[in-house]
Amino acid sequence: IDNIPIKLNAAAILREGALYQRKMEQELKRIENLLQGAGDPSEFLEWQKQMRGKDMEEQLAEIECRRLQGKLSHEEAVLAHQNVIQENKKKADLMREEKAEMMHQYAEKRLQEQKEMRELVEQVVEGHKNAKQAKIKLQKYKQQIVQEVCEENRELLRQALEEEEEKLRKRYELIQQIRAIESLPNLRHKFVDLTETGGHGLICEMSIVELRERLALLREAQKAAEEEKRDQIIHEKQAKEQLLLDKLDQISLFRAELGRAAALKQEEKKRKSQSGERPMKDERILNLQKKIVEKTMERKKQAGLL
Repeated sequence: IDNIPIKLNAAAILREGALYQRKMEQELKRIENLLQGAGDPSEFLEWQKQMRGKDMEEQLAEIECRRLQGKLSHEEAVLAHQNVIQENKKKADLMREEKAEMMHQYAEKRLQEQKEMRELVEQVVEGHKNAKQAKIKLQKYKQQIVQEVCEENRELLRQALEEEEEKLRKRYELIQQIRAIESLPNLRHKFVDLTETGGHGLICEMSIVELRERLALLREAQKAAEEEKRDQIIHEKQAKEQLLLDKLDQISLFRAELGRAAALKQEEKKRKSQSGERPMKDERILNLQKKIVEKTMERKKQAGLL
């Protein structure tokens, strides 16, 4: 999978060609400096790379410590939450018992109140029997009024419908008259001479025939300009394609050389890693991992009790 073919567009080819061109110029400049007696900065760059590697290892150890500290804090928070749940459970049991006692007392009180209300309702029902007959008379009077209002509304609606039908009939007759007038044939004709001008008194005034001739000349000129532009675009495209082909050949050579250099560098790095010793873990990381294991076991034990 290291040699997957990638289809490059024109911009990518030019960009990569410019990159390799800069690298070649830098390499030529470095060789020229070496021929003039300048020192090779590769040793300094290697030392700088090693220092950066050590700094990176320290940063990674610090990041790992922070991650483990966050995990330890999470375990402690979960354990504290479980303790709070256990305390709340005890309080809830106590409140449930108190609530049951209060509900029992409330039920007894409600039974006594219902008994008193029942007696009061029986007294009120006897007074309502006399008011029922008056309510029936009032309802009959209201029904009579509603019937009279409905009859009056039906008469008004009938009159409104008759007026609206008369308006529609008059509008329909007017539309028929307008359509009859529009259907009459138009017999007016006018002869047009294409060689005459409009007679507006302008200096640039031309007839329709002259305008057609001028338009034909303009179209021929436009067509010639388009042909010339098309030939120019074709030449530029061919030149660009040739440039891209040259750039592709140059990119292939550079990639091959870079691949060989990368393979040699990877082999050298692998040899050094096999000969070197693996770095020991940081003491802080080991302590944090031990604490996390202890807190995890304590949390699982507390969860089992819950």
